[in-house]
Amino acid sequence: MDSRHQEPSSPTRQFDAAAAFEALPEAYLILNHRYEILLANARYLHLTGQSAVDLLGKSILDVNQFGSSEQREARRAWLTTALRELSTGESKWSPLFRYEMPGHAGAGGESETRLPRYWTIKASLLPARDGQASAIALRVSEVTERVSDYERDQRERAKLRSQAQLRRLLADEARAQLREQQERFQIAMTFSQLGAWELDPVTGAIDCTDQCKLNLGLGLNAELTAARLFDEIVHPEDRARLRDAMNQALAAHDHFEVDYRVGWANGSVRWILVRGVGRFLPDGTLSSIIGFTLDITSRKEAELEQREIAASEKRMREHSERLAMAMDHFVTTVSHELRSPLSAIMSWTDLLQRAADPSHLARATSVISRNARQLSHMVDDLLDSGAIVTGKLSVNLQPVDLGALAGIIAEDMRMHAEAKGLRLIADDLASATVLADEGRMKQVVWNLVSNAVKFSPQGTVELSVRADAECVEVAVRDTGLGLDRESMERIFERFQQFGADGSGRVAGLGLGLWLVKNLVDLHGGTVTAESPGPGQGATFRVRLPAYR
Repeated sequence: MDSRHQEPSSPTRQFDAAAAFEALPEAYLILNHRYEILLANARYLHLTGQSAVDLLGKSILDVNQFGSSEQREARRAWLTTALRELSTGESKWSPLFRYEMPGHAGAGGESETRLPRYWTIKASLLPARDGQASAIALRVSEVTERVSDYERDQRERAKLRSQAQLRRLLADEARAQLREQQERFQIAMTFSQLGAWELDPVTGAIDCTDQCKLNLGLGLNAELTAARLFDEIVHPEDRARLRDAMNQALAAHDHFEVDYRVGWANGSVRWILVRGVGRFLPDGTLSSIIGFTLDITSRKEAELEQREIAASEKRMREHSERLAMAMDHFVTTVSHELRSPLSAIMSWTDLLQRAADPSHLARATSVISRNARQLSHMVDDLLDSGAIVTGKLSVNLQPVDLGALAGIIAEDMRMHAEAKGLRLIADDLASATVLADEGRMKQVVWNLVSNAVKFSPQGTVELSVRADAECVEVAVRDTGLGLDRESMERIFERFQQFGADGSGRVAGLGLGLWLVKNLVDLHGGTVTAESPGPGQGATFRVRLPAYR
C-alpha cells in the first residue's frame, strides 16, 4: 500500500472559509450584533469604490451615504427594521433602492455628475458557532443594468405586444431565476463542503468540483478518472465494495451510497461518503453517473470507536459467562470426584468393622490406600491451583537431571499402565540437566504420563527426553483418543475436560494440563500439544532451557 493510505500523521487540511468568502461573485458584508462591519469582500469594495479602511468597524447605518436624504432615509428605515426582526436561518430581501452615485467631474470643471444606480439587499442571520455571537450577512446586488433593461423592455412591450416578444421576455426572466438558483447552490455547496461529480462511462473521465477534489486529497488542477479513483485513491480494502455497490445500483436503475477510505498526500487516511445515481437514455443505455462526495472522517471514527467498545463489552460478557460455566462445571466435578473415593473408603471401613475375616484386610487396606492417594492428589491440585491464581506459588530452582527424573516416574507408572493393557516405553531418556524445582518437575512429567495412560484404551505410551546445546525436551506420545481442533485450542485451560468425542466428561478435575502449563511457565519453558485428529493419539512436548 502506498503512502497515501498510511495512518494519519499530520493535521487535517482545514477548509479556507476566508478565501471562499473573498472569492464570492456577489458583494457581501458581515456585521456583528451592533451592526458594525466586520468583513467586506472584494466585490463589495469594487461595487462601492471604497477601501476596507473606509468600512471596517463602522456601523452599516453610517456608511454609503449616497443619494438624496429621502433615499438615505428609506435605506436606513429598511435596515433598522429588517436587522432587528431577523431570526436564525431567516433571510429578508429589501425593495429596490435608488442611489445617485458620484460620477466624474466635467471637462470644464463643472461639479461632478450623479449617476442613478439601483441596488437590492438581502439580510441573513448566520447561526452562532463555538460560543460566538450570531453574525449578519448582507448581500448587496447591483441591478442597475437589469432595471434599465426592464424599463427598456417595458417600453418595447408597450410598443410591441406580440406573442413572440412576450415569450422572449419570459425566457429572460427564467434565465435570471436560474442564475439566482445556481448562485445559491454554489454558496450552499461551498459552506457544506459537498463535492459534486459526473462520470462518463464511455471514456471513464470524471468531471468534478474543486471541493470534490479536496475531499479526495487531490490538487485543484489534478485530473480525475475512474481508473485513478479505483486503482490509486480508494483504499485497496474498500475498492471491491465500492465497485459492487455501484454495479448493483446501476443494474437496478437505483441510487447507491457507500463510505470508503482515501489516502491524502500528507499521509492521513480520510473517510468519504459517496452518493450517486445513473442517468439513462430512453433506450436504457447508461449516459452518465452523477453524485456527491462528503468527508465524514470524524463521524466514522466515532462510529468505529463505539463499535469497538461494543465488541469489547461483548467479549468481556462472553468471557465472564465462560468463567461462570467453568466454575459451575468445576463444582459439579469436584463433588463427583471426591464422592467416589470417599464412598470406597467408607464402604471398606464399614466392612472391616462388621467382618472379622482377616482375608478382607489386605484388600480393604489396598482400596483405602489407593483412594486416599487419589484424594491427596486432588487436594494437592486444588491447593496448587489456588496458589497459582493468587500468585503465591514459588519454585526452588536447582540443577535437575530430567532423564533420571523421567526414568523414576516411568517405573512408578509402569504397573498402572500394564494393568490397562498398555505398553509404557521409556528407552530414549538422555541425561540432560535443567535448572528446576525437582518436585514441580515430577508433578509435570507425572501429569503428562498419567494423562496419556488415562486417554489410551490400548496401544503404547512413550516417554522420551532429548537435549541439544540450548534446549531440553520432554515428550509424551500415546496412541489413544487424540484431539480435534477445538479441543486443541482449549486443552490447557482450567477446568477443561475432553472425552473421546472432544466434549464428553472423563474422570478428574480438569486441572492437570492447566497446572502443567503454569508450572512450565514458572520455569521459563513452553508446553505444546499435537494430534493428527480424534482416534490418532496425541503428543505433548515440554521444552526447558538447558543448564550450563
